[in-house]
Order: sequence, then C-alpha cells, then structure tokens
Amino acid sequence: MKADLRALPPTVRTTAPEPAPAPAAPRDAWTWRSTPGRVLSAAAGAAAFGTGIALGGAVGWAFWTSLVAPDIALLHRPRTPPSGPGRLSPDTVPLYNTLHDPRLAASLLAAGVLTASRPLLLAGLGWTTHIAVDRAFGYGIRRPDGAIH
Repeated sequence: MKADLRALPPTVRTTAPEPAPAPAAPRDAWTWRSTPGRVLSAAAGAAAFGTGIALGGAVGWAFWTSLVAPDIALLHRPRTPPSGPGRLSPDTVPLYNTLHDPRLAASLLAAGVLTASRPLLLAGLGWTTHIAVDRAFGYGIRRPDGAIH
C-alpha cells in the first residue's frame, strides 16, 4: 500500500535535497574548453617555449625549473583523498589554482623585463609555457571538488 505524502504534515515529508549548482566557470575557461582557445593556448605555449630557448633557457636552470614548478602542487599530501579519478583533493585545489594562474606567470615576465633580469624573464617564459600547454591539452583551473571547470 502506497502512502500519500501530501497527507503527511510538512515535517514528516521527505524529499531528496536538490544538488548544489556547480560553480560558474572562470572567465578564461574558453582557453581550455573551446577549440579556438586550445589552439591559441598551444600557440602561446610554443611561442613562450621558443623564446625561452632562444634567450638561453636551453642551458639555464630558471627556464627548466619554472617549466615544471606549477605542478609542485601535485606533490602536496592532502588530508582528504580525491573524490574521483582525474580529480585533485579539495586540499590541493587552492595551491594548484594559484600556481596555474596566468597572472603569476605575467608577474614573473614583468619583473624580468622591468629589472632586466634574464633568470626572471626565463622563469616567466617557462611558467607561461607550462600554463599554456596545460590549457592546450584541456587542463584548466579546478573546481573546489578537484574537477576541471
């Protein structure tokens, strides 16, 4: 026999809660979510890589170190495990997003230009290469649950 839920008082009715809406994608999500954005990201990555090598990055530590530095967030030991395959732990997301912010790479580039520092300029080019190539392959900023936006 089926009970009619409308006949029960409101405090007894049980309904499943509506899922929380996913956070809005960042404004620059087009760089890893659309084909033109991914092509542009690939071109920017290739240009930054070529410029870095041409300016001496082939033998310098600053370029190669900064090329892999944004992924240091992946070495973070989280307190909670990721919620699924291909996701980061929610503990790791803030560090990952900060290190993959293009403003950080732009700051390094600007500091290198303003101070005429070759190591800073090469670090900015390496960081830019890393972020642009990540975006070209579809990896962007992460949501709080660790998934890609």
